Amino acid sequence: MRLRILLCCLLCAVSFLSCHERNDTAVVDVNDTVVIAADTIPRASITFIMGEDNWAYNQYYTLANHYYRMSQEDRTDMVVEGLSSLSQVLEYLQNHPPANGRPYGLVNIVSHGNEFVDLQLRVVPGGERTSVETLFRAWIENGLTAPDSTVVDSLTTIFLHGCAVGQNRLLLTLLARVFGEGHGATVKASKLFEYYAYLSRNRNPQSVQHYYARTWYAFYHPDSAIDEKAMLRQLRRRYPHDTTHWHEGLRRRFQENPSQLYHYSFEVPCVYEETYAEGDNPPSVYGQHQRERWLSGHSDFAELIATTHIPQRYFQIKFYRCTYLHGDRLVYGLKVKARAGVVCLIQPLTQSDSTGIPFVPYRPEGHDTSIFTIAAYRQPTIVGPCQCLAVRPAAIETFLCQKKDVPL
Repeated sequence: MRLRILLCCLLCAVSFLSCHERNDTAVVDVNDTVVIAADTIPRASITFIMGEDNWAYNQYYTLANHYYRMSQEDRTDMVVEGLSSLSQVLEYLQNHPPANGRPYGLVNIVSHGNEFVDLQLRVVPGGERTSVETLFRAWIENGLTAPDSTVVDSLTTIFLHGCAVGQNRLLLTLLARVFGEGHGATVKASKLFEYYAYLSRNRNPQSVQHYYARTWYAFYHPDSAIDEKAMLRQLRRRYPHDTTHWHEGLRRRFQENPSQLYHYSFEVPCVYEETYAEGDNPPSVYGQHQRERWLSGHSDFAELIATTHIPQRYFQIKFYRCTYLHGDRLVYGLKVKARAGVVCLIQPLTQSDSTGIPFVPYRPEGHDTSIFTIAAYRQPTIVGPCQCLAVRPAAIETFLCQKKDVPL
């Protein structure tokens, strides 16, 4: 019995000493801290859906909304609907910084648009569509305020999702300036057409995929009907070495599956304006001969049309008398509105899939400059008026005036 008691005492002593030793080694100095590098904290991502679908067969915004909410590859932390202008996007970013204290890593902006002129996205609510000219005007009028460096910085990518908007480098460069004045920003857009489509027949939102596509263009006068034979002749002239079966796409407006060649049509607008001081008379353009004389004498109007790369013969041109209320006096002007019809043929890019899933979208490398245009703003000045386009001082001066257009 005594031996058993002695053994128990020895075991308790050993346990006490070993526990005491472990407690000593486990003590941590309260002054020690764990340092986490800021660059290792994941950056938040956000998507802006900048419009609503008004046609049941073209659900561009609806499908994009599904995609950026549910896609395993491209889902973003937030998806924002209900905004309509660039100024609202800038304000939203400034007022909703990421919760982790890091600037945004990716900002998607989804908007209808075209490579010829502009985006459906407005510069300000109820204002003009976003183009090089309207964006330039907003810049010089200080109508847009860039988010500060806690929200957008040189490591933020503004990814503009439109239809071949990457072909318009100047527009992207101006947008980079708007988003990153003072601290840098990068704007990215595809040179190819972009759209979204269901992969499942039951239209499961989780099946929506993002496609890039090749495009071909033919033009027509808006006052005339689209003639298939004339479109084919024009396509053969414009793309003489291409063997694509365009007639199939011209006859197909809606796809039965995401791999099919199809087409849609739209119009490209151009607006030119001259203003005149009080007492000066705008030129008379009531007759056809007077209008032709005006057109032949205004090379800057022809240059504006040329920026679209659409021949002038495809434009319908109308003249309007304008009245501006500038302060307490009236300013008169002449506005020339031109629009051309465009038929766009679209061939989605797909790739084979080892799992047997059909119509898998082609996914280009993110830094492939043959697919994407990437523009950055780093300097205080990127363009001057002469480099951008011929913005007339009088037109700039009256930009915010009340306007009334009277067709002639």
